[in-house]
Amino acid sequence: MTTQSEILHLKKAFLFKGLPDDVLDALGQKMIHRRLAKDEVLFERGDQGDALYIIDEGWVKIVREDSQGNEVVLNSCGPGEAIGEMSLLDQEPRSAGVIALSDASVLELKSDGFFKLIEQRPDVALTLIRSISSRLRFSGAYIQKVIEWSQKIAEGDYSFMDQAQTDMTVQTRKEEDKADQLLSAFVQMVKGVKAREENLQLQVEKLTLQIDESRRKQEFEELTGTDFYTNLKAQAQKIRQQRTDNQSS
Repeated sequence: MTTQSEILHLKKAFLFKGLPDDVLDALGQKMIHRRLAKDEVLFERGDQGDALYIIDEGWVKIVREDSQGNEVVLNSCGPGEAIGEMSLLDQEPRSAGVIALSDASVLELKSDGFFKLIEQRPDVALTLIRSISSRLRFSGAYIQKVIEWSQKIAEGDYSFMDQAQTDMTVQTRKEEDKADQLLSAFVQMVKGVKAREENLQLQVEKLTLQIDESRRKQEFEELTGTDFYTNLKAQAQKIRQQRTDNQSS
């Protein structure tokens, strides 16, 4: 028997919004309550997708690795949000991993219980579609932001970095805001590009000074090596000697 407190927790979940208490009671009996410590891995990319999870408390991040093995944060999710449902639908391995951003608790629903729920309550499928639509909206905002920033970088404009929101622990539900916050890996990459660009500019300036100095030295040597300069130097010495002789007499 699911307790009233557990039913209230299920009601917070976007996926189960509007379901009557009797359905939530039956659902709660199929779910397993799991606790996660900060930085604990819930599942990894490539794992079998045999369950979905509803975040009860705390926040988690959805991550993948880039070609160099560095962590790339794709999204962050908080209380009431569902994660892992895509693998249940397409029967494919997990496309990303999930790691706790803080101490958290999740409700685990295995695939058999999930599909029984869909059969009994088709309206849950509609809610699931809305959840997937929200994810697509987030992806669209994410991609748009990357394109906008890439265009600015191409123009040498790094001013957007001052406004970039990179704190992943901020709890926001607006997809556009989350996209701004979760582009931390992109921002770090841009910082590296900017630093290399500034260093290259310093190196070019240093090289330019060296070239100018070398050119001036060469021009001086060319000038002092001419017959005109030799004659001019001899005449100057002669004039100085004459002045010295006149002062002595």
